[in-house]
Amino acid sequence: MDACSGTPVSLTLGRRRIEGVLRAVGEAVDMPGAPGAPARRLRNLILDFGPACAPVEVWLDEPEPFGPPIGPACPSPSSGS
Repeated sequence: MDACSGTPVSLTLGRRRIEGVLRAVGEAVDMPGAPGAPARRLRNLILDFGPACAPVEVWLDEPEPFGPPIGPACPSPSSGS
């Protein structure tokens, strides 16, 4: 899991919007689809909405890459960023 420095995120639930930050980008897994359908690739993210809420773990569809990889979603501590 790659820790992130706090990329802003928001979650909308009906009329309520919660602001937080992305704390980590985790592994990707391939979930089997329906028979004859391709698997879905999901990416694990950890979101932090502050002291009023425990960190939230979500799994989102990872889009197919359109070109060469551009690097990790957040800089690693060893990259000097």
